[in-house]
Amino acid sequence: MRSRPIIRSIPAAILMAGIVSAAAASALPADAWTQYQGGPQHAGVVSVSPAPPLRSRWQAATGIGDETHIAGLPAPVIAGGDAIIVDREDVTAIDVATGTMSWTVPRQLGPSAPAAVAVGDGGHTMVLYTEGGGDRSSSATAASTPAPTPSGSGSPGTAVVRSTLVAIDAASRQELWRRQLTDVSTTGPTVDGGLVVVGADDGTVTAIELASGKVRWHKDLGDVVDTPIAADAAVVYASVHSNTRQRPSVVALREDAGVEVWRYTPNTSSLVAGAPSVVSGTVYVTLSDGTVRAVAADTGLERWISKLNAVAVGGAPAVSGDAVVVVDTRGEVYRLDPATGARRWDFALNTPVYGPAVLIGSAVLVAEGSGELSALDSATGDRIWRQSLGVGPLLTVAVAPDAVVVARTGAAAGLVGLAADPTGALIDERSPTIVMPGPLALDWATAAIPLVVILILAGRFLILRLGPPEFERDDLPLDGTGDEGWADDGGSS
Repeated sequence: MRSRPIIRSIPAAILMAGIVSAAAASALPADAWTQYQGGPQHAGVVSVSPAPPLRSRWQAATGIGDETHIAGLPAPVIAGGDAIIVDREDVTAIDVATGTMSWTVPRQLGPSAPAAVAVGDGGHTMVLYTEGGGDRSSSATAASTPAPTPSGSGSPGTAVVRSTLVAIDAASRQELWRRQLTDVSTTGPTVDGGLVVVGADDGTVTAIELASGKVRWHKDLGDVVDTPIAADAAVVYASVHSNTRQRPSVVALREDAGVEVWRYTPNTSSLVAGAPSVVSGTVYVTLSDGTVRAVAADTGLERWISKLNAVAVGGAPAVSGDAVVVVDTRGEVYRLDPATGARRWDFALNTPVYGPAVLIGSAVLVAEGSGELSALDSATGDRIWRQSLGVGPLLTVAVAPDAVVVARTGAAAGLVGLAADPTGALIDERSPTIVMPGPLALDWATAAIPLVVILILAGRFLILRLGPPEFERDDLPLDGTGDEGWADDGGSS
């Protein structure tokens, strides 16, 4: 008899939560780069940004990594005029206009992972990040690795190092809450409305209330979750791969209770799936078999497969209304049709690429392992701008309305800030993989002319040096007489 009021109260609670979440979300600009690849969908697209050509404005040293390793996934986010990066032992905010440090807070040593910025109760801005987990790099020392913390995962009698999700107030840097996770985490937090989701190496996805830090649910997906989790329309999407050479999966979970909606396990020899992105009802993900897969967000049914020229698991596909852009590990950039997966163009940078592409207006930005930042025309695929940003591989890109911020590792690890360059010039460079018959023929002719000239000059030199050629019977009369072996053309008998 009391079931009806209870049933009515559930939609009411959900409605109130939605109103609170919408109010919180409205306090941030719609295209603010507050999470990995911009937002919970990981679309990697902004509508307002500087357009190439760009110029480097500042460089700021941070503790992202060193010359021997890249620990985790250093990916800056931008909020309140600051670029926030999770270093190995600090969380640092850099003013995007000047490159000066706005603030820094210490964190327990652990892999870098993307932070997230959200608006909490009362309209205050929160910064969320993971800490702890130790140093997995080749440069780790015994002194720099924290003591293991007992965990429920693993075999009995063993201990593992675990990460903790921390929320601080962006203005005061005061800690608001912290929640220990089940294992080491490299995914970084994803915020969708009033919920925070984070993955861990033991295959667990944990959902936490943004306002209170209270755990809403845990879900053990059975394998490893180590790439950023995407979220849209009250569903989260996690890529899962195995340490036992099993096929990877993409799993959809309901945000309210963690119930599994579907699990997409492709029929492939691939062992790893990259970070997913979800846009307009489709989930896009790259696999280590060199394919991009599109899956229906509501059913998990495969929509299309597109084959690339190399492995591409470096980051979430960048997706707009008419383009899916991915980059393989050898530095080839592809634009695919979102509806069919057909390849529209590709451009070979011929250098390693470690992070995803970013779509800004009519250009595609790609951070290269060579230290260059390139912009490609999104319509043609031609390179329209490039600039070296100094020593060290570039990793990921974040975008603000008036700045582009790039994370860099190596000897000069830190952030590089760029702005529009009104005096700069664009270029027009086609991919080296494109064969242009006219220019190719001209290049062959241009290369052949010097060779022909050299051969002619060499021949003339030999004639002058050695004299004219001598034939075996050059002393015979012109009429052919005096040689019995020659036929008589006159036919005499």
